[in-house]
Amino acid sequence: MNDQYLRDLILNFMIAGKYTSVIFMLCKNPLIQEKIAQEVRDVAGSHGKGANVDEFAANITDATLDHMHYLHAALTEILRLYPAVPVDGRCTEMDDTLPDGYRLRKGDGVYYMAYAMGRMPYIWGEDADEFRLER
Repeated sequence: MNDQYLRDLILNFMIAGKYTSVIFMLCKNPLIQEKIAQEVRDVAGSHGKGANVDEFAANITDATLDHMHYLHAALTEILRLYPAVPVDGRCTEMDDTLPDGYRLRKGDGVYYMAYAMGRMPYIWGEDADEFRLER
């Protein structure tokens, strides 16, 4: 496993379900949608109706994205509630021991449920099922 493989794997996880979930949640939350749109306009500097797509796209850089905090909060919260890969797992490559003392043998399957983890009240609070960007 190399860095490029890991990068491609993570990219596939992020892209697989991100866009449909984002559109769904923003349609359900028009005030959040408008606040994100305003933040993008403010940071990217496209306030007039005369701005074209090419000019707008040229203004979206890593530096401008770093200033879109509300957009980042929305994307993070959406991925918490609707992870692109709700269940994932791997097989161990060697014997190991987990921090709680549980022993794994080479070839054992280890799985995690991102969907369930994103809704655990003891981690996220009693409102874990709610879409709340202020977390």
